[in-house]
Amino acid sequence: MFNKKSEYAQNKREKDSIIYISVNGRIRLTRADFSSEEEFLRWKQWSDEDYYEMERQGRGYYDNGVPLDENISEAGAVESAEDVYFRELMADEIEAARKALCQERIANVKALLTTRQYRRIWMYLAEGKSITEIARAEGLSKASVSNSIAAALRKLRKLR
Repeated sequence: MFNKKSEYAQNKREKDSIIYISVNGRIRLTRADFSSEEEFLRWKQWSDEDYYEMERQGRGYYDNGVPLDENISEAGAVESAEDVYFRELMADEIEAARKALCQERIANVKALLTTRQYRRIWMYLAEGKSITEIARAEGLSKASVSNSIAAALRKLRKLR
């Protein structure tokens, strides 16, 4: 992770000046501020080496860490143990609530219909049997099974 706003980066970027950031702000010393070219080059070299050493010492934290910013990829993100635990807990609670709701609805349907109507509706809707198959299995006429299922469906519409 390289900080482009650091003193080192700004000093390196500006070849014809020495950048120094003080409490009053950014100070820029140019070649004209020195008495000779040699003196400027000597101080520029010293400044670059000093800033390089400071930058190198401060980079240990960034070189051995991962930045947690908006650019982090999903592949690098690890789900926490707490998230896994609470997700499974919520899934269990949702499943239990769904089962309780189903049991309550089935109990309401059983209370509303006779046992014969419930059995015939179950074979017709849940098992997908035709009216002919249900009539054959119960030894009845198709008309009586059809009337029984139609009456059961009318009762179920009232349940809504």
